Amino acid sequence: MADWTESYDPDWVIDELLEETEHGKPAMEVLRHAIQEADRRQDLPFMFTFRVEFCRESTFYGDGLELMVVFPELLALSDKYPGQPDDSRYVFQYEAEHVMWIYKWVLDSCMDFYQISMEDCKKFFEDYRERCVSMGLSLRNYYCTLYSFYAQINESYSEECFHKFEKASRDAHSDCRACERNVEIQFYLDRGDLKKADRLSKDIENFRLTCGSFDKRSAWLRMKIAYMNYYLDHKEYEKAQEYARLVERYMNGESEYECWEDFLVCYAHTNIGKALKIYKEHWKEWMELRCPMDSCKTERSICIFFKELGKARKGSTVKIHYGPSFPLYREDGQYKITELFEFHYSRAKEIAEKFDQRNGTDYYRKKLEESLHEDV
Repeated sequence: MADWTESYDPDWVIDELLEETEHGKPAMEVLRHAIQEADRRQDLPFMFTFRVEFCRESTFYGDGLELMVVFPELLALSDKYPGQPDDSRYVFQYEAEHVMWIYKWVLDSCMDFYQISMEDCKKFFEDYRERCVSMGLSLRNYYCTLYSFYAQINESYSEECFHKFEKASRDAHSDCRACERNVEIQFYLDRGDLKKADRLSKDIENFRLTCGSFDKRSAWLRMKIAYMNYYLDHKEYEKAQEYARLVERYMNGESEYECWEDFLVCYAHTNIGKALKIYKEHWKEWMELRCPMDSCKTERSICIFFKELGKARKGSTVKIHYGPSFPLYREDGQYKITELFEFHYSRAKEIAEKFDQRNGTDYYRKKLEESLHEDV
């Protein structure tokens, strides 16, 4: 680090060093050091830019809780210098506008991390609303995110927020039309209104509405994943498998669409051999997940897999070559299926209870039990 900070070339850090640095911890370490250097020199433009990049890296490649540490610093800078022009690399005119866009990621983190108290979540939402009003921004995104946050906490209030989102006007702060359409499709799928969801999906299916990345398939893939989960929830596993195969064919290495935990559930009911292969290939990355919401869903999916594996196999054991980092590791690689089920169940239950405790509900614990006992 000392070599490049002595000459201090922040443009080189952004345009070259970060381009060559692995996403996640390595990039965040570069940015953490870059923030210190910009602060030391009181280089205001890059005090903003490095923090913006850190928030981006944390949100999409790192640990979302890191976002919650750096974002307040970025917000304080924005309040102190509201007229600061944005970096020309970005599409915003002022840093304050860019910071409000990043604020959306903060609200998403409220959903994903039980470590953020309900009191703090409410403060973030209210502060975001007040800033939207003061800046003349539409509350469309505010209501959309509030709808998602309360979906597992207060269904009637969540639905009320969704309909306010529908009615609120669009502006430059709104997500793209394709992303918003996927929110609408998800709403009606969650309520079992397949006909309404199908009508809304036509513009994405025909690529009249697209999201601007990955050969215009981003919104299309998100929609297919939503339908796959709809059929999984309704235990129509053959139908879900059709969507799983479609997503696998087109995800093209994009991590956002590599929903292996969903594929695991699907194939656990339709092709247990493929499900076992998926588990063996991904167990390590699943054990290292940093986002509790991702872990909650993944551990539940693994429990379903081991339950189905126990039903499908004649014997009571399975051979899996875990690495020494696995808590139950044995050199011979032989494990009782019930032992592995209980291990993942305890992890799933712990995370579910922490979310329910934060939210004041029993939603996640009930969802775990219902997924494992189809007669419930």
